[in-house]
Amino acid sequence: MHCTLLIPDLLPPAELGAELYAGLRLPFLTTVLARGTTIRHAAVPFEDWLCERFGVTRQQDHPLAALMLKADDGEPGSHYWLCAEPILLRVDRDRLIVAARIGDYNAAEVAELIAALNQHFNADGIDFCAPTPLRWYLRTGRTPALVTHSLASALNRSIKHHLPRGDDALAWHGVMNEAQMILHTHPVNEAREARGAAIANSIWLWGGGASPRVSLTPYAAIWGGGPVVRALARAADIPYAGLPASASAWLANAVAGHALVVIDGAANALRDGDITGWRDQLSAINTQWIQPLTTALRNKTIDKLTLIACNSENLLATNVERADLWRLWRRARPLAAYAANA
Repeated sequence: MHCTLLIPDLLPPAELGAELYAGLRLPFLTTVLARGTTIRHAAVPFEDWLCERFGVTRQQDHPLAALMLKADDGEPGSHYWLCAEPILLRVDRDRLIVAARIGDYNAAEVAELIAALNQHFNADGIDFCAPTPLRWYLRTGRTPALVTHSLASALNRSIKHHLPRGDDALAWHGVMNEAQMILHTHPVNEAREARGAAIANSIWLWGGGASPRVSLTPYAAIWGGGPVVRALARAADIPYAGLPASASAWLANAVAGHALVVIDGAANALRDGDITGWRDQLSAINTQWIQPLTTALRNKTIDKLTLIACNSENLLATNVERADLWRLWRRARPLAAYAANA
């Protein structure tokens, strides 16, 4: 059995500084990195790495909206789709940042907001839908010349550098601006503000394209990773489940073949601006995942462990087999030593 652990933002963006690593002790993780065979690849965002693994061809974007809609039991047909994520924009000094994704609207609230958006935009050939209150989508009658950034890459960053680009970008910036006005004054949001609940005052457009072909089936089973991973697994007809609490729990239910386990808690903490949470997540990965998997490798429960550290600045792949654990002369180095800017 081969286990691949995909850990987005295991190595954080350089802009966060080296202080992030101060005092961070991860003995099992750094031992695996030292004793395995580690190769640095050209960095790609998490979503792009996944699409490449599944053979999903880039259109202008990787067309994840159509795949996610299908996984939510929608029917993408041959239309062009975009994710239309409900977000909170906030002024921070002299910039406007993508502060948060708002994911706690109930079904009735979402139905009212979607209806208001459609009342405004349907005449322009734009149609919104939300097959689940958690995820909103937009369909347009023609394929725009548009390249987008995923919401994950834009969270807690300036909107200015992450807006859609391309020949039709200005028109779609206008769509986002008009959606802001509709959402900002909508009675649903006014009621939420009155009771102190967070509101979506804009939408984030990303993942555009028509429904693609998923040409590769690289794993026997997949665990964890959220809606993008779930959508790819479903499109490839690969069994998918949520992330278990630990490697010990995972090993009790693992199947033969090559398994992908996506641990995105550290990345989610960084996107929320929670540095302490990122450090806590790494400590948990070290003891709850790397330590038991190293033991399983030593005991021949698994044959190979692959660790993927992935974001837009770093792509490291470490492969460890049983014999590699005896490379005692390879001394562990701090995690910071593996970052692209080290």
